[in-house]
Amino acid sequence: MTPVVNNDSQENYEYDWGRIRYNCKNKRGMGNWHVCFDDNLVPQNNCLVYSFGINYDFRFDDAMAAIGCTVYSFDPSMLDTDDHKRGDRVFFKRIGISDKDDDHFVPRVDWYVQRRPAVNGWPMRRLQTILDLLGHRKEQLTVLKMDIEGYEWNVTRDLLDSAILSSVPQFLVEWHLFKDFPPRERVPDAVDTYFRLNEMGFQLFSTSHPRYYLYLATSLGMQAEVAYLNKKRN
Repeated sequence: MTPVVNNDSQENYEYDWGRIRYNCKNKRGMGNWHVCFDDNLVPQNNCLVYSFGINYDFRFDDAMAAIGCTVYSFDPSMLDTDDHKRGDRVFFKRIGISDKDDDHFVPRVDWYVQRRPAVNGWPMRRLQTILDLLGHRKEQLTVLKMDIEGYEWNVTRDLLDSAILSSVPQFLVEWHLFKDFPPRERVPDAVDTYFRLNEMGFQLFSTSHPRYYLYLATSLGMQAEVAYLNKKRN
């Protein structure tokens, strides 16, 4: 079994996922993610963080709140968790990020969905819609984090096409490649989306080497957590 990408694309991904382009001098582990604190990238005041994909793990969110950031945590798969204020600075919303607004999105069946079937679908929104809903359209996002199990390709493409990502100083994302997802015909779009980030000025300052694993005991997957600094924005 091989990942969904062809050999040439796979090599390009593996090489680039391990290539640090920006040497962050003040990189800190915030829960289970790294954030760059160079040059007041994380201001003491007006620090706003959006964190998509929680799966009941708030380590990153709580760590960012502990240094004074206001954090919004999003996960539509946490069906037993209503919107609530988790702490003084952490707010949970049971909606997800997507490239389109959809009240009844039906996700592909993966390990998370198997445990928590999406009977009525999930409420999903584009980032600009969420910013409007929460009254943040005119505010500056400090960090945008996504761990959304393969849907990051479509979402990132939408963020690039709409230019909304160009104003975000730090973008943390876990890239996923599964044997059957993204669909094979969409792989060229995923490759293009990945390398467009470089063209937009996003430079890796932290990365985990790609990890291979058996997924649902039948498919081989590959994933890597990467953190980008927007050099054109800063």
